[in-house]
Amino acid sequence: MTTSISGIAGLALDASPTAATPFAEHSSTGAGFSQRLHAEISAVNDQLVGAENSLRTLASGEVSNLHHVMLELEEARLSFQLLVQVRNKVLDGYQELMRMQI
Repeated sequence: MTTSISGIAGLALDASPTAATPFAEHSSTGAGFSQRLHAEISAVNDQLVGAENSLRTLASGEVSNLHHVMLELEEARLSFQLLVQVRNKVLDGYQELMRMQI
């Protein structure tokens, strides 16, 4: 299992000061959200990679503690599910805003 979610990191908003935003006066709060989102995506990705490496070492016989590996796999799975649910809620909110009439 060599899947990582680094591709999802492209979904994060660009936090650079040169990014063109329609609400330039609110760019400081947008950058904080973008940085936080990117940090959380990176943390979940690190958990997934760590769980994969633990599983690989267990399969090769280097680690004999099955409970530790299973806990790490479950933590990574739950973190990824939480990230997917947060993404779904953000997309639902965005779609709701796009449906609003001005």
